[in-house]
Amino acid sequence: MSRRSGKMKRVFSRLFKERQIYHRSDGVVHFISMSPQTQIAFSVVVLGALLWVAYASVNVVFKEQIIVAKERERLVMQTNLSKRLNDAKQAYDDVAFLNHTIERQFDETMEDIWARHRVLSNMVERKATIDQQLNEQAVGLSAAGGPNGQKPVNGNRVMIDVTPGESTPRQSRMSLLRKEAAEEARLRRERALESGEAAESIGSMEKAAADLFAEQKMLLAAVEEKATRQITELENVLKSTGIDPASLTTPAKINNIALAQGGPFIQPGATTGYPTRYYRHANRTAAAVDELAALQAAMKHVPLSSPLTVTRRFTSGFGIRRDPITGKHSSHHGVDFAAPWASPVTATAAGVVKFAGTRSGFGRVVEIDHGNGFVTRYAHMNRIKVRRGQKVELHTQVGELGNSGRSTGPHVHYEVLFKKRPVNPARFIEAGRYVFES
Repeated sequence: MSRRSGKMKRVFSRLFKERQIYHRSDGVVHFISMSPQTQIAFSVVVLGALLWVAYASVNVVFKEQIIVAKERERLVMQTNLSKRLNDAKQAYDDVAFLNHTIERQFDETMEDIWARHRVLSNMVERKATIDQQLNEQAVGLSAAGGPNGQKPVNGNRVMIDVTPGESTPRQSRMSLLRKEAAEEARLRRERALESGEAAESIGSMEKAAADLFAEQKMLLAAVEEKATRQITELENVLKSTGIDPASLTTPAKINNIALAQGGPFIQPGATTGYPTRYYRHANRTAAAVDELAALQAAMKHVPLSSPLTVTRRFTSGFGIRRDPITGKHSSHHGVDFAAPWASPVTATAAGVVKFAGTRSGFGRVVEIDHGNGFVTRYAHMNRIKVRRGQKVELHTQVGELGNSGRSTGPHVHYEVLFKKRPVNPARFIEAGRYVFES
């Protein structure tokens, strides 16, 4: 240890010898003597200063690098944040677009559903009104009962099925309609799947809409089926009287004021941009309901009832008969019903009284114009209860049964004229039974 310290002293002695610094000024020489201790102290001070300068320089350089590094880090963080914000904004825009797509598809689907519902609701309401009117007519006709006044024992209903069953089973027809509805719904879903990410939600929504669509279409088919069946039944009732149903309804004409309609064509399924089977089916059903309504309105003015609602007895038919007074063969243009004196004689359909008074051979007589060429005549009455021009409904009392005119006893002579030609009233009364009897 002492050897090392001695060596250190020798090194310091060589490096820091006593030195003198000479300085001459104005011819005078001065010198400064610097001892080894002073040199060591001065060296320490200089070395410290150099170290401080080096430290400060290095510190400045490193601080600048740190600042640059931190600035770079800040820029990286800002870039990453901006990217994340852009990603978040893009995600938000995607979600917003997805929601907008689903909302738009939902609105379109709901609009289609409501459009179909409005069509179906209108059709059902119109059909229900017609059924109610037919039922009222059936109830009114049932009041007269059978030919001799017998009341129906099985109740009454709107219409008896006088036609053979349909060739295609109803279940098969409904299955076909289900397939058509499913096919149309599939086409709607295929267009919806083009929405990409919205496909699953829209597909689920369209599936529910397709199920509802199938039910709506089957309800529509049921309305059409019933309307078509009732049209056939009513036509058969009219045909059984010998009258062509086409002669009682007004065909569609351009100059028909009742058909004066207009406005721009707007496809019911405008949101989908294409015509659907549903609306074509709805048009067909509407045509059937319109035809049924026209036929029902005509039926209201067809004399299908008996002129007596009380118990009566059929005494003379239509056509050639032996005259009750002369005994000779003669033509009889009506039918005769005997009943108690002053029994109420009633109108056999709605119409307007065109004559109320006395005529030769008929005694006290009332004639009612029912429209569509139908006129009914009620003769031999004891008293007349209506006046000319008066509107009457089914079973409005027009007079009292009597024995006036050329008659052999209390009865009512009843005629039906179609386009001024006498037709057999019995066929109309019998046809009226189909309307209420089951």
